[in-house]
Amino acid sequence: MSEPVSPAASAETSLRTLVLVLGACGFASTFTMRLIDPLVPTLADHFGRSIAQVAVMATAFSFSYAFGQPILGPIADAVGKVRTIGTCLALLVLLSAACSFAPSFETLLVLRAASGIVAGGIIPIAMAAIGDRATMAQRQITLGRFTVIMIFGQMAGAACSGVIAEYLGWRGVFLMAAGIAALAFLMLTLTMRPRADAVRRRPTLGGAIASYAAVFSNPRSKLLYALVITEGSLIFGMPPFVAAILQERAGIGPSLAGLVIAGTGIGGLIYGLSTRILVDRIGPARMPIVGGVLMAIGYGLFALPFLPWWTAIPFFVVNGFGFFLMHGTFQAQATELAPGARGSAVSLFACSLFAGHALGPVLMGTALHMLGTTGAVSLFAVGIGLLGFAAPRILPMLGAAEAQRPR
Repeated sequence: MSEPVSPAASAETSLRTLVLVLGACGFASTFTMRLIDPLVPTLADHFGRSIAQVAVMATAFSFSYAFGQPILGPIADAVGKVRTIGTCLALLVLLSAACSFAPSFETLLVLRAASGIVAGGIIPIAMAAIGDRATMAQRQITLGRFTVIMIFGQMAGAACSGVIAEYLGWRGVFLMAAGIAALAFLMLTLTMRPRADAVRRRPTLGGAIASYAAVFSNPRSKLLYALVITEGSLIFGMPPFVAAILQERAGIGPSLAGLVIAGTGIGGLIYGLSTRILVDRIGPARMPIVGGVLMAIGYGLFALPFLPWWTAIPFFVVNGFGFFLMHGTFQAQATELAPGARGSAVSLFACSLFAGHALGPVLMGTALHMLGTTGAVSLFAVGIGLLGFAAPRILPMLGAAEAQRPR
């Protein structure tokens, strides 16, 4: 006679399936997000445009991603998160396929902007769905595993699109993205079902206002969103200037600069693969502090101009690991701001991060002009270190007590 399956084991298996399926959806979203970067010179040559003009596609995608969040969150709360993710994936399939047939630069630009909106309805809503199905004690670990798959998608999009373009042309890259999104849609449709106890309603403006009222009725919301905007500004202000800094110091080209920046993703993978140990040993209350210290060390060492260029690779690995220690904790907190309007809360979290993403390069550019490279990078290093120490004092982290309980 077979042993009965315990509820805890069944729940763990269910969470693993959840991470695998939603992770596939997140992979499709991040793959689409980064695939344009290696294609910029190819598209500029094909359409007879400048590099700067083609690079606007990345900006259009990011802005659409951010500005779609306040709309998509309430829709997910009203009609259901699984249904919203599925609809966005289906639209992403169609838009990616349409990109492969774009007859002009203007058409491709519009299609990429539209792709940004629907891609933005996948990862934040998937995080909210994890929040619905995982307890607070399980949530940061589950989100960490989800993050690993997302990072793989981001790295694959940037790494594979150039290779695919060499053999199939740039149009083949978008067809590949459509195929990946279609596979994720199929996995979601076959394995995920909406929660039976969830309340559904027709999306309305009044419903959206009510959802956001529920989010901001929690005094923690404003504090967390302010922390995330600050975090995004301090972290994402650096990458656009890394290639220029390294070229100035060592004369290296964009490919090696890209290798340095990729260190951030490697640090994120290390975090994702060790999230359970980190939550158990360090705990949510101390993870932002440790993350801030590690990022300050990484940036501080990068500020030293006399070190060989290749030393920046491990510095950015440390920086990426530290970022996900801090940001992963913030993500888990966002899922508990408004359990009844979780889609709206997490969508605003993503919107806040992208707002910081947009603000950061402006602040870094100003600091570089006023203080020079070493002074500007050092200033950001101090800022992120102080943020790490301040975060748990500004916003005590939920789940800290559960993480410290013996298992």
